[in-house]
Amino acid sequence: MIFTLNQKNAIMTHIQILGLSMMLCLSLITSCSYNKEGIVYDRLTEHHEEMKDHYFKDYCNNLLNLDTEESEILSSFIGYHKEASLLAAHKNEKYLVDILFEQNKMNNEDIKKYFNEQLNKYEAGTDERIVFERFLNVLDRPKHVKDLFEEYSIEEAKPYIVRQAQNFHFTVINESHYSGQNRAFTKELLKPLWDIGYRYLALETFSSGDTLLSDLKYPSRNKGYYLNESNMGNLVREALSIGYKLIQYDVPVNGHLELLERENLRDQAQAENIYNKTLKKDAVGKVLIHSGYDHQIEFSMNEIQEFMGKSLKKISKQDILTINQNVMMEKKAKENDYYDFAKQYIRTPSVFINKKSNECLVDPIKYVGGIDIQVYHPETRYIEGRPNWMLSNKKLYSLPKKVKEKYIDCLLSIRPEGEPYDSTPIDQFVIGDEKKIILSKGEYVISIMDCNLVLKATIPTTVH
Repeated sequence: MIFTLNQKNAIMTHIQILGLSMMLCLSLITSCSYNKEGIVYDRLTEHHEEMKDHYFKDYCNNLLNLDTEESEILSSFIGYHKEASLLAAHKNEKYLVDILFEQNKMNNEDIKKYFNEQLNKYEAGTDERIVFERFLNVLDRPKHVKDLFEEYSIEEAKPYIVRQAQNFHFTVINESHYSGQNRAFTKELLKPLWDIGYRYLALETFSSGDTLLSDLKYPSRNKGYYLNESNMGNLVREALSIGYKLIQYDVPVNGHLELLERENLRDQAQAENIYNKTLKKDAVGKVLIHSGYDHQIEFSMNEIQEFMGKSLKKISKQDILTINQNVMMEKKAKENDYYDFAKQYIRTPSVFINKKSNECLVDPIKYVGGIDIQVYHPETRYIEGRPNWMLSNKKLYSLPKKVKEKYIDCLLSIRPEGEPYDSTPIDQFVIGDEKKIILSKGEYVISIMDCNLVLKATIPTTVH
């Protein structure tokens, strides 16, 4: 075939352009990796920068010297949620009384005798008498769990809670401090509660004395101990994106006081702070409170103990909605017998409603009268090593094989692009197995740190 000079020039120009395109393409391949899953890992930059004090060093070097609660909390911080749950199930003997309550193994006859004695102290119609009557009704429930649950129907917890919350100014929900699952569920409540008038989110985690929350743009690890955990950070991120005003309410107490006096002073001060920062200044905006363990209880069998919930009810002069979500969940060695039976029917966070009275099933015994709603969480399913309750509106993505091999046993943290190092990671775990990262669409920076707190690498990352 014979080409004219112009045809030859055109062909050469095309080949040159094609060659330049191929060179550019090869160059891009060395600096970024496009994953067919829809994620782009940009050029990895190596570092050797010593970071400030960080809990990962304690986890690597000192875990066996920590008590069980510290160990379970640190495990949750670095993404070992299954290990945190197992540690919580084997707490030491100082929690024996709580365990007996949670497993319904207290002596019913002794409790009945006590309740009947208390009943006679109060007039008909008083809150105290009503609560003790409820306790006695609980003790007369069917002895066989299967027979009990035939009296109840199952409902999805989130819409049920939102319907109930319309009738209250304050809604209080609790957590176990190791449980990312509890925080993930509270996060799911934020938008529907906002839609019915909730405007404040009060969090126990915020450090006492830290009142500079109005300018907060992102969750910071410096703002509270439990903000080291990604699900707590994502709870705050979601609240900020919706428009909630964040409330700090916890207080330090004198460590030299007796335990009960110390706890009473703390709970009463918590309630006063919440009231003074919300209802006292704003009679319209409703308040969601995310507290730890039993602070939300609005009634106690112990006449000399006053939890934050009870104090808030008294100060605000109105009823509050109280929700427990940290008992009816997987705990392996010490699961409540109600939960052990019910978990086979649970697919999403759920509540059980009496078919005749429409009251929510609340157990163990210590919570009847103390809370209004008890949430049953389904057992966690682990997908590619990650808990399914972290996947709401997010997807799993594989890490590059070379990154996993080179940085095994290092801590991987992911933050939105532009957020500083002190912000709470969106996702975080120790590299060492087939775990995948959990992200939604957006631009991020992956950072990788070793046990000596040396920053080893960063990777800009985009999810399409």
